[in-house]
Amino acid sequence: MKPNRILTVLALFCVVFGAYAKKKQVDYPHADIKVGYNYHKVFMRGSDGVIERDLPFVLLANTKESKFYSPPTEYKDSLQSTPKGKAIYDKLLHEAINKYIESKDRSSMGDATYKTHLYVFKSKPDNLYEIYDYVGMTGHFYYTEPLDDMAWEITDSAKTILGYECFMATADYHGRHWTAWFTPEIPIQDGPWKLHGLPGLILEASESTGQHHFTANGLETSNAEIRPIYNKERFDKTSRIEMLKMERNGRDNGAAIVKAQIGLDLGPDAPITEESRKYDFLETDYH
Repeated sequence: MKPNRILTVLALFCVVFGAYAKKKQVDYPHADIKVGYNYHKVFMRGSDGVIERDLPFVLLANTKESKFYSPPTEYKDSLQSTPKGKAIYDKLLHEAINKYIESKDRSSMGDATYKTHLYVFKSKPDNLYEIYDYVGMTGHFYYTEPLDDMAWEITDSAKTILGYECFMATADYHGRHWTAWFTPEIPIQDGPWKLHGLPGLILEASESTGQHHFTANGLETSNAEIRPIYNKERFDKTSRIEMLKMERNGRDNGAAIVKAQIGLDLGPDAPITEESRKYDFLETDYH
């Protein structure tokens, strides 16, 4: 074969292969809106007693699907998705653990540790939730379940959130009584965590004990890709109830589990009392 002809064939091969590779690229769905939420949670942690914590979350959503996640969590997950990034994260975590051993102050572990592992994906076409979380020292788990038809009761109460007129609605869901504020001005039937199904975006939601409260603190139009979770293969499939039971065991016996698995002494687990039982997860129907 003549040199010029070889070059022509190679050029055509590159064009065809490039077009094929381009077609093989994943076309992720795009959001229409990006909503920032503050998740305020109250819980009891061992000998530390009652803890209040604020966690940043983001909802990327369009009319068909959404992703609810914490940006610091996704950043750490992205680091651990490559060998180089994992080495960086492991070093940060090792330094944080050493600081804790010296000070016995949990706050000294800083941003190197995860404050949450939760991801919530909703898909209306598939009628499906996908929930991902890390359960204590047990491991990474996920489960799927049909999107619930939440039986909201809409009231006449109204207030303004982020400049949008919002109306109040209430519903019982998986053991808790929720009050939500939604705005019909944004016709996306979604909201923080699993909450959805109102005729407008949910900008605030709280349950009746005051342990869990979501408040929108920013909202903008967005064309961001709704990407899947990093390292999905590390998650083992389970059921919602089993995940919650494992999480409860991790909370009640967390210090003992950590000491047994990695040798880090966090002190004794606090005794389980009637008071400690009052503090529970977003869903309580696993008991």
